[in-house]
Amino acid sequence: MRKLLRHTVLLLPLLAVGCGGLRIPPPFKAESDSWGMFGRTPGRTNVAEQGVEPPLKLAWERDITSGMGAGSPLVIGNVVLATNLRGELHGIDAKTGKRIGWLNIGDAIKGSPAVDGNVLYIAIANSRESLVAYDLLDGKYLWKKEYGDLEVTPLFFNDRLYFGNTSGLFFCVDKETGDHDWRFRLSDNSTRKGIRSSATVDGNLVMFGAEDGSIYALDATTGAEAWSYNTGSPIFAAPAVINGTLFCGNSTGTFFAINSQTGNVFWQFDAGASIYATPSFPENLVLIGTTAGKLHALNANDGTLAWTTELGSVINSSAVVSGNVAYVGTLKKELYAVQTTTGAILWKETLKGRVKTSPAIAGGKIFVATDDKLLLAFTSKEQN
Repeated sequence: MRKLLRHTVLLLPLLAVGCGGLRIPPPFKAESDSWGMFGRTPGRTNVAEQGVEPPLKLAWERDITSGMGAGSPLVIGNVVLATNLRGELHGIDAKTGKRIGWLNIGDAIKGSPAVDGNVLYIAIANSRESLVAYDLLDGKYLWKKEYGDLEVTPLFFNDRLYFGNTSGLFFCVDKETGDHDWRFRLSDNSTRKGIRSSATVDGNLVMFGAEDGSIYALDATTGAEAWSYNTGSPIFAAPAVINGTLFCGNSTGTFFAINSQTGNVFWQFDAGASIYATPSFPENLVLIGTTAGKLHALNANDGTLAWTTELGSVINSSAVVSGNVAYVGTLKKELYAVQTTTGAILWKETLKGRVKTSPAIAGGKIFVATDDKLLLAFTSKEQN
């Protein structure tokens, strides 16, 4: 018994260390060019404030112990926040790549956190307490709540959190208590088709896609359905909204431009292969990647094709736009810089792992996660 107790005492400190810890010293606040949410804006437009010109050079790399999910790294001030499929949250110095700290939260985190000041709201898959609020300055949890299996990035809007679960329920949650104000159930969900599409917002409508093939628009205050539109096949990508138009693709490769307030379809485009990522928006264009390895640029007004560039492998994540350059990764372990006006490939780099996560751009760097557990930071070769 004494031997067992001695081993137990020795084990307790090791377990405490294994859980990690993350506390960000003040000041911790967003700069004008921060990438503080998935897609950078509530409309998920994937456009950076400042440019990073190719060719690029590697500034640093950091092991974050596992690949990331379908969200993106977040960059707030001088801090990079990266979640992974092991349920960990890592805080990294954006300038040096040095680890500030890390935290083991639960099971797989497949989206990005939502951020409100110094508080993170994190959705977790395969966990009983699947939505947590964590204070980065105090280094403590504020609350943990049960909302089913979550594989999305929560949307933070008007002091509320909006997200769906894999059972087909969509929630509006109070940020202070973690309790829900309302919930919406997919109609005729007898086959338990779920929600793996992160929400976006325009005006007072929150919008998301679902595996039943429909896009839904709900009143953010009441949860009442404003409109829905059935696209014909499951939707996994998060929609994006710009200038009153919602853009979204589905699993059979049909891409839609829809009036965000009425649900009327402006135009649609057959991309020829599945679309799993949110689009991005260089000036007057919409960029979409497909599982056939094609990056399409469409005219935002009418959906006509401006150009197509073959990248040679599956594109699962969004392109991110920096000036007249779009950066996009593939499952062939390649990162490309593509000129948005012509589709010309300006630069290419072979990485150690596949790119399944959308990059982020802030502070003169582009941050790219690979599925071999590395987070990479690139800068322009012309930058000192």
